[in-house]
Amino acid sequence: MTTLTALLAATSVWLWRPPGTWVVRHRLRLDLPGPRVPPWTLGVGTLMVVAWGAGRADASGPHVILVATAAGVGAFGMRQWRRGVQRKRLGVRRRQVSEAIGLMSAELRAGILPQRALQGLAPEFDFLAPAARSADLGGDVPAALRAAADETGAELLAELSGAWLVAERAGAPLSRVLDRLEESARGDLETEREVESGLAPARATGRLMAVLPVFGLALGSGMGGDPVAILTGTYPGVLCLAAGCALACVGVAWVERIASSAEAET
Repeated sequence: MTTLTALLAATSVWLWRPPGTWVVRHRLRLDLPGPRVPPWTLGVGTLMVVAWGAGRADASGPHVILVATAAGVGAFGMRQWRRGVQRKRLGVRRRQVSEAIGLMSAELRAGILPQRALQGLAPEFDFLAPAARSADLGGDVPAALRAAADETGAELLAELSGAWLVAERAGAPLSRVLDRLEESARGDLETEREVESGLAPARATGRLMAVLPVFGLALGSGMGGDPVAILTGTYPGVLCLAAGCALACVGVAWVERIASSAEAET
């Protein structure tokens, strides 16, 4: 049982491996993209569940496989949830950048200086704070905007940086360029919304097909059978359950990959 516990623990660690730069970024206290959930909780939680299930004195072979299957499905579900949260944050950041550019353009048309407009928008849009500080101190505003554009979802700030640089050197009107940037960003966001709404049924169908067997188990139990006991208490049943869960996860991941590829092409 000790060997089996170690094997399952190694498998749980393999289900979630942190990226190579995570430790360095964590030690340097750099901002990490994604949901505010400690990355190590998934691996440690899965490890504890598997080790607990395998280390029980009364745990039989089917029960160990069942616990490992549940841990794997939980790890997969958490990973999909994290990706969903990251995708939503990416959309929110892009909308915020487009809104900030539109507001800045409106203030410039009203006669407000670019530096004043930038400083006025910085409290509302955090990604403009470094550029606002540079403008207040007489620093390099385009460089600060280019640095802010490195954040995922804020790529449009690189074009704002170029427009700001041209306006400083050549005296070109910045408001007209910002109007065009806002119009382009609005068109891109509209296209992304259309693509997302078109892919939403495919994502929902994939998830529905993944959980549909659960309703089959409920139907079998309602007809007087006991499919849950067979799937959790016998080797053939628990192996079928593990294979079914693996195929369901593969199906969901496949649909998600196709949807992500379609979103990346827009």
